[in-house]
Amino acid sequence: MKVTQVEIFHVHRRPNSGQRPILVRVDTDEGIYGLGEAGMAYGVGGSAAAGMIRDLAALLIGQDPFNTEAIWEKFFKKTFWGQGGGTVVFSGISALDTALWDIKGKALSLPLYKLLGGKCRNDLRVYASQIQLGWGPIREAKSKKEEYAEEALKALADGYDAVKVDVLAIDRDGSTENVHLEGPLPPSSVKLGVERVRAIREAVGEDVDIIIENHAHTDTVSAIQFARAIEEYNIFFYEEINTPLNPPLLKKIREKISIPIASGERIYTRWGYLPYFVDHSIDVAQPDIGSCGGVSEFRKIADLAHAYEITLQAHVAGTGVAEAAAIHAETAIPNFCIHEHHQKSLLPEYVELCTHNYQPVKGRYAAPELPGLGQDITDSAYRNSDRLLVK
Repeated sequence: MKVTQVEIFHVHRRPNSGQRPILVRVDTDEGIYGLGEAGMAYGVGGSAAAGMIRDLAALLIGQDPFNTEAIWEKFFKKTFWGQGGGTVVFSGISALDTALWDIKGKALSLPLYKLLGGKCRNDLRVYASQIQLGWGPIREAKSKKEEYAEEALKALADGYDAVKVDVLAIDRDGSTENVHLEGPLPPSSVKLGVERVRAIREAVGEDVDIIIENHAHTDTVSAIQFARAIEEYNIFFYEEINTPLNPPLLKKIREKISIPIASGERIYTRWGYLPYFVDHSIDVAQPDIGSCGGVSEFRKIADLAHAYEITLQAHVAGTGVAEAAAIHAETAIPNFCIHEHHQKSLLPEYVELCTHNYQPVKGRYAAPELPGLGQDITDSAYRNSDRLLVK
């Protein structure tokens, strides 16, 4: 079996969305194709991943898709920028690597998790992610503490027993424009965040886990300050609380707070995670299969984390392709923590891109039993994308 062509889909932006998923289809001479997704598909510069996939695809034509290790190493060592690459390089590698694993599963008529070692569990515990944007098919920033409680209760009604929320990024007027969270926080900022956390805890009770997400808007000083202000609310973990670019700083925070720390969506490859694992400054690692290096690298990061007694969850903020890849990979690792179900997964513009709308049932996910990822893209993805073919 040989790779014959690679097609890149840069999905058109919907009005008021700001999101442009980047999908890839890798075809072979035996008529089997695989799908992947780039994690770097939002934020300023998100489109760069499409160009990276295009350049890497030229190295993939004619290769045996079963040789994922050799191909990954070729991308890493023979491109010059692979060693030292960041989000752009590894998002491109990730999309293509995932598509190759999808091909292998389809060729062998096996779901992906079986190729990764089989089931370590029958289902996955799931949390509702980013409820500050609303929990439902409409994305809208919330400002009032009562709204935060209401959105958490919506998730509970859907069967979740854990929610994730950023309580600092949006001001009382529902804006993010003038929110600055570096250095010592003024009492008004701390009070606003604490009010929202308290409202959620009082609404959901003591048996529901709350995850606090900071999106690296806080720094060493403010992360410690806010952690101490919310410790009494029994926070499950505290996520991306400072820049991932200076690992020793997180160790300093770790020594000052008692809440478990999670990070990883902007950390790439096992080498990127190594200093955090050695310092044990991360309690829950969060590699994104769409940017950490793909399915191949996710498994290696998980194994490395296991050696340091660190649990893992995939960061997921993409379409049903990314969702399916994460479910399979998490099913097959012994040190799984909890699965992220992002608010984006409820949006119509994401749901319409994939043939299977995998959603949790009573707050639990089970891996698809179809071959490969168990996912495909729809006519809508073909029609509503800028497409580029590499042969």
